[in-house]
Amino acid sequence: MKDYGPYALTMDATGNLYGMTNFGGANNYGTLFKLMPFGGGWTYIDLHDFNAVACTPQGAPILDAAGNIYGVTESCGRFGYGTVWKFTP
Repeated sequence: MKDYGPYALTMDATGNLYGMTNFGGANNYGTLFKLMPFGGGWTYIDLHDFNAVACTPQGAPILDAAGNIYGVTESCGRFGYGTVWKFTP
């Protein structure tokens, strides 16, 4: 059974929020995004559009101290069972 979210957001040390969608984006396989606080609201930044190699991200992204972002996908990958991915801004 697929998990369509919504997923929890992850906050970095400066108050930016990171999240994922498992559909949409340029390829309709999901997106990784950042929300930056600005002027009492939020600025949306599309960090990555997933494709058929790594698609349908699931869960909340994980951040490390170096600013890398990690996560998993529900499908696609080499055998079609998902991938573990790393995004370096």
